[in-house]
Amino acid sequence: MFAVTKKILAFNKDRLPEMVKLKYSFISDDVFRFFRGTCHLFYEAFAKKMNWEDNTKCWITGDLHLENFGTYRGDNRVVYFDMNDFDEAVLSPATWEVSRTLTSIHLAANVLQFGGELADQLAHIYVDAYINILKNGKPLAIEKETATGLLKYFLEQVQQRNQKEFVLSRMEQKKKHWKLIIDNTKTLAVSKEQKETVTEKLDAWLESHIPYKKLRVLDIANRIAGTGSVGIERYVALVYEKKTERFHLIDVKQSLPSSLMPYIKCKQPVWEDEATRVVTLQKRVQHVSPAFLHTLTMGKTSYVVKELQPTEDRMDLALCRGKKKKLADILITMAEANASGQLRSSGRQGSSIADTLIEFANNSNKWKQPLLHYAGQYAKQVVKDFTDYGVDYAAGRLG
Repeated sequence: MFAVTKKILAFNKDRLPEMVKLKYSFISDDVFRFFRGTCHLFYEAFAKKMNWEDNTKCWITGDLHLENFGTYRGDNRVVYFDMNDFDEAVLSPATWEVSRTLTSIHLAANVLQFGGELADQLAHIYVDAYINILKNGKPLAIEKETATGLLKYFLEQVQQRNQKEFVLSRMEQKKKHWKLIIDNTKTLAVSKEQKETVTEKLDAWLESHIPYKKLRVLDIANRIAGTGSVGIERYVALVYEKKTERFHLIDVKQSLPSSLMPYIKCKQPVWEDEATRVVTLQKRVQHVSPAFLHTLTMGKTSYVVKELQPTEDRMDLALCRGKKKKLADILITMAEANASGQLRSSGRQGSSIADTLIEFANNSNKWKQPLLHYAGQYAKQVVKDFTDYGVDYAAGRLG
């Protein structure tokens, strides 16, 4: 068994056995999905090999790659484009976040087959856009009214989507009761005991936090979504709003310690629980957060609660295949969101103030090239790790 496979098994050893088998299958699909599902491998290597000085401290998502940007409806029902996964969020030097995104650009090039030279150009475009926002010292909000091109198309698609139709597509009526559709792809059945426990806790949460909506839980299912988080407890709840006679879908996701913690030297705040860390930092970094974003505790485990965000709202980079300008425009917007999140959350609980980030950007000649070089080289290591893992997976060595 290859060393990389042993590390993956060790990292996932405490996850739900039947669910983690799905994760092992998912990350064998292609090198980009492998990268998405092995954040811990990236930072283990990065902490040892980073060879430039970065004394900044920023609130980062911890797992930023091209598919962790997307469109969503905010609490105010306006559609935004932003970073959207904060499970690994921590206080860290700024370039720890950027390096992972740049590596993902090279790996996307591998999957989309647009060549190493173009990948280098796109990585430079991303870094330059990131630096320019930091230099200006002012965060941006990316919404439909200011978007152009392919991004505008994505935002308009979300704005036009009929939320009622989306929810109805996930439910069915059985014996006069509305239930979630169990398709064994997006949803799996839960045990009677699980359903009762989650329903009771979520009903109590809805009553205490949103009493005016008069919400109650109709059904619960296990939810399969993402890659890195597969194997942890995750539920989707079908909820009925009596006041308006509407249905809602709510995502309830277990929170675990950030996989960056063994490698981060920045002193972290003491959080009440892991879900509090995730929700606090998501609200702090994003311009506007998704509806219902909050924490829920069941026993000794904490969960992040939020309105279900459809996976189809992720940026589909395949639409940019062969279209350098479209891809460059999207990457510039992603870089702007990345830098804006760091500026928006500056000066909070130990993070660097905006002036420090501006100075860091003005001195980018000291770190830009080493950062770009590292990302390109590490992408090659990911390809090797993926190949080794694929051999072990095909041989059935993951159980």
